[in-house]
Amino acid sequence: MGDEQTGTGRVTVFPLTHHWPDRRCLLAYTTTGDFGTTAIVGVLPVPELEHPDLLAVAADHHAQGLYGSRGGPENACAAWVICTGWSARIGGSGPRLDIKNTDWHLRLDRRIELAQQIYGHDALHTGTFTLNDDELTEQALQLVR
Repeated sequence: MGDEQTGTGRVTVFPLTHHWPDRRCLLAYTTTGDFGTTAIVGVLPVPELEHPDLLAVAADHHAQGLYGSRGGPENACAAWVICTGWSARIGGSGPRLDIKNTDWHLRLDRRIELAQQIYGHDALHTGTFTLNDDELTEQALQLVR
């Protein structure tokens, strides 16, 4: 797609083991739009880690059954990705970096309009995520090093 998106707000960064036991990536979850109705879940580039397609990861985890047939497999996979980001934000276990207010950038790969609202979101945008602060980026990278 190649679109660029920017924003300022709360960002939660967390590692994800997307294929057990050792294939990991570093993700960021934030929201944008009126009242945060668009979920942003992006992969932060880490040279030594993979950069997976998040919807393919969701499909590998059999996300199709999560929300029934409404919206089809792509919507079910989008819901799984959103749930992963939202859960990392509210969950109390596992390493994460919760940044209250920062500038960010997303190089957009996918944009999905949801058939039904998931965790208050009507849409999901995925892609390559960047924190616009070098110090926060270094803190985020420490989660996987």
